Amino acid sequence: MRGHLIAVVLAALSVVLITFLIPVLILIRRDADHRVTLAAMQQAAELIPLTHNLVPSSLPTQPENGFAVSILAAGGDAIGVPVPRSPTILAALASCRTSTADTDGGIEVLLPVRDGAACATVIRVLASDDAIVAESRLLTLLSLTLSAAATLIAVVLAERLARGLLRSVADLAKVADRMADGNLTARVRPAGPPEIRRVGDQLNLLAIRVDHLLDERSQRNADLTHRLRTPLTALRLDIDAFPDSPATQRLLADYDAVTKAVNEVIRMSRRPPPTSHVTQLCELTAIARERIEFWAALAEDTGRLIGRDLPAEPVHVHASPADLEATFDAILSNVFAHTRPGVPFWVSISREGRGGAMVRVDDAGPGFADLAAIRRGHSSIASTGLGLDIARQTAEESGGSLRLGRSPQGGARVQLMLGGARPPRRPIPPLPRG
Repeated sequence: MRGHLIAVVLAALSVVLITFLIPVLILIRRDADHRVTLAAMQQAAELIPLTHNLVPSSLPTQPENGFAVSILAAGGDAIGVPVPRSPTILAALASCRTSTADTDGGIEVLLPVRDGAACATVIRVLASDDAIVAESRLLTLLSLTLSAAATLIAVVLAERLARGLLRSVADLAKVADRMADGNLTARVRPAGPPEIRRVGDQLNLLAIRVDHLLDERSQRNADLTHRLRTPLTALRLDIDAFPDSPATQRLLADYDAVTKAVNEVIRMSRRPPPTSHVTQLCELTAIARERIEFWAALAEDTGRLIGRDLPAEPVHVHASPADLEATFDAILSNVFAHTRPGVPFWVSISREGRGGAMVRVDDAGPGFADLAAIRRGHSSIASTGLGLDIARQTAEESGGSLRLGRSPQGGARVQLMLGGARPPRRPIPPLPRG
């Protein structure tokens, strides 16, 4: 932007300078012609009283200081710089009239000298082009110097103006970046032109509006648990009122499936906005140990063995502790939900390049019937696919990815790549409606 503004100023100034400089140079040239012509006529006038007393050696035969002086008599004699008798010289002798004319070599001044009724002699002074250039050189250099100084001043002023504008725009961009990273407390201090100040005010209002919308979403999410769990509790009481039968067992199984789906929806809705933690570093190994210990009690009750391969040193990744906990809970709960009791599973973490980490969760169950289960909305028995979607979002927001595959034991493998370097900024997702 700075270069563009300077270029615009230079283009406008160039038009102005060309418009005024060319006429000024023309006037300087004409003034130099006039001055040189007057000087030539003055030299010729000074020689009039001396024409009868001059001898051939009285005048130089070569031009001096850009002026060539010649005295030509009607009888053919000549003194000074040799010059052929041109038609203009012959006309001056015949008419006895002073004349000036532009020639190829410069400006020619012819001054006839009367001797009675006739003109017996004509004084010729030729002001060369070099004399004209020398006369106009000072003013020409002065004009060009003033033009260059005006151009330099304009560039300096344009640069200062551009710096002021860019400072306001840069401050605006910094605050916008902080807001894009989830810091909705960032505010713009309006400065600069009115248009930029207006943009800053609107950006502040936008941040306030987004903050209010997030607060409203948090309040709605807080109500979600009560609104969903209350009818589920009533449904469970109604099912318990029925005598034990195969139909009752099917209702209980359906109830458990709905409860799991509701729990995943609630967990998903309570996740913080994705842009609020993209730059946060978190220690992965400690969270992995904590969540494995949490699920170890259920694993012991269901007769499962948990294999662990965790680094001894801390592994830091770009993710929030809440997201990592939700991710491990989602992946491990899928193992318990979709494998029979007694089926073992393994959790391993390995370091990757640029400080990232690879998390693998393998089990010895039946594996994934459809590897498209990672897609949101894809569902199978007692599953909405939201658990894996939580893990996918955590991975992508850290600059990594999520892959599904088959474990070496023939079961399912969930492979989570988490970034250690700052991930590229992702676009802010639209706020939910309603």
